[in-house]
This record gives sequence, structure tokens and C-alpha cells, in this order.
Amino acid sequence: MNRFLQVFLNYGLVAAIVVWAATVALMAYHLKESPWRWAFILLSLSGLGTIGVIFWIRKYVNRVSKVQQLGKAQ
Repeated sequence: MNRFLQVFLNYGLVAAIVVWAATVALMAYHLKESPWRWAFILLSLSGLGTIGVIFWIRKYVNRVSKVQQLGKAQ
């Protein structure tokens, strides 16, 4: 159960954003000839960009904490 909780805490927000972006993309797909179509496409792409930023921040925080741990060990 601890493994499930860890995966949920690490990737739950990412999964929620993926579901949201997919839903918005489907709405954009079904909006034929509507001026809102491009706005929905941009919202969907911004959701994917948000996921990229989340992973970049996670990588940065892991790198900084690793450097701090190596500094304390010396």
C-alpha cells in the first residue's frame, strides 16, 4: 500500500492534468467552425507544458537536494 501511495503522491497531479488536457482537447476537436476551438487547443497545450514544468521542477529539486546531501557528508 505504501508503494501505491508514493506513486499517487508523485504522479497524481500529473495524471489529473493529463485527464484535464485530454478532455479540453476533445472539446476542441468537437467544436467545428467555432472561434473557441483555438482557445481550447491552446489550453490543452498549456496543460502539457505545465506537466513539463512540473517534471523540470522535480528534477531541479532532486539535483539541489543531492548537492546539499553531498555537502553535509563531507
